[in-house]
Amino acid sequence: MAFLWILFFGGNPPKGFPPFKTRQQLAIHNARNIAHLLICLAGLLSISMPWSFESALAWADSPPALEVLPHPGASLPVLTLDQAIRQALDRNPELARDKAVIARNKARSVEVRELPDPRIVVGEEYFPISFDMGESLLAMTTVGIRQDFSPWGKRALVGRSARKKEAASRWELEDKKASLVRNIRLAWLDYVGARRTRDFLKSIGALWEKAFQAALVRYRQGIGPESDVLSAQFQKDDIRDRQEGLRIQEEESLHRLMRLMHFFRPFRISSEEPRIPDPLPEAVLLERLEAHPSLESRDARDASQALLVRAAEKDKIPAFSVEGDYNYFMGPSPITATPNLFSLVLTFNLPVRPGERQDQKIAESEHELEALEAERENLRQKLIEEIRNTEEAYRLLGRRAVLLRQDLLPEADRNMDAALIGYRTGTEGMGQVLSAMKKVETTGIRELSNRIDRLKTKAELSYLAGATQGGSREP
Repeated sequence: MAFLWILFFGGNPPKGFPPFKTRQQLAIHNARNIAHLLICLAGLLSISMPWSFESALAWADSPPALEVLPHPGASLPVLTLDQAIRQALDRNPELARDKAVIARNKARSVEVRELPDPRIVVGEEYFPISFDMGESLLAMTTVGIRQDFSPWGKRALVGRSARKKEAASRWELEDKKASLVRNIRLAWLDYVGARRTRDFLKSIGALWEKAFQAALVRYRQGIGPESDVLSAQFQKDDIRDRQEGLRIQEEESLHRLMRLMHFFRPFRISSEEPRIPDPLPEAVLLERLEAHPSLESRDARDASQALLVRAAEKDKIPAFSVEGDYNYFMGPSPITATPNLFSLVLTFNLPVRPGERQDQKIAESEHELEALEAERENLRQKLIEEIRNTEEAYRLLGRRAVLLRQDLLPEADRNMDAALIGYRTGTEGMGQVLSAMKKVETTGIRELSNRIDRLKTKAELSYLAGATQGGSREP
């Protein structure tokens, strides 16, 4: 006690410092004096260090339990995972944009199959072959209609290409829906994992409270060191700090969900177990890989570009146009005028340099087709790799879950109970309690993390199967 007096006030203790007959009375008196000193220091510093007040209370007769603040959205509406997925599929602006692209491509596929609009031809011609003939014989007014035609078969090829492009945009929409469902599930599981880990740490904090009480009792009885009390108090505060960090992760996951759903009103997620469909075997996933929306979209784009290559080859065939005209020739007098002449004109549009123009356009279309096919094959190989890796991880996580749940967790609980009982009876030290607590905490967090990771792999495999929906209550 003299050491504490020198530490806080400097100098030696006063001569009237009361003696104590037993070590237990000395320990109780020391604890109360330290509590009063820390409270005074906290008041002088305007409680600039929040832990000072808590440390002082730790030495009081009845230390408070770990405080858990109520959830700020306790009165907010609760959404299930199925409802969140429906909200996202109905409200996500990116999906709305893709639907507009589909409508545009559909209109384009109709447009390219039709003939171009006919053009009205109005002209005044004057070509003096002989100036002796007079100007009236050389003037001609022409009014007619002209219709242009593309090379034979090109319009049909371009129309089929546009329909394939429309189909590709539809498959892209399905792929984005499946990807959005996967991202919502992953964000949901991140939130659930952080919340369950925080709840687990709360239970660990209750165990550390028991250890703290046991250490405090032994210290007051004079049979336990002060370091045991401080160690237990530190573990309690560390658990509380980690809980606050997990609360921040919960908020981040919730905000990511709101962005994916395009839903900006506050809400809470349901506490029920997330339902994600069981994955298909690896062999079935690989067999059905060609039907994945992303590959279907690539196939449709490749087919569209292949048709454009054939359409570019048609440009070597001359295009033509048909024109019907009404001509009015002015004669030297109204009697000799011939105002009722009709003509039909057939025009062929021949390329001047077919080797330098058409061949280059064909080569350009062919190179673009080769690039699209290479991208499609690269995506296919990537999906195969993801299926194999994710399916293997799913099986490994399943085996690890059995080991953690049936062996490691029960052993850690039994070890912790034995360490606490031994510490209370004086046969074990705080080091054994600390080691047992850490094993329970580490093993429990690993089991929670393993469970969440296994659900995440199920969400990934559901996307790789090309499934947009599939939960037990999803529409």
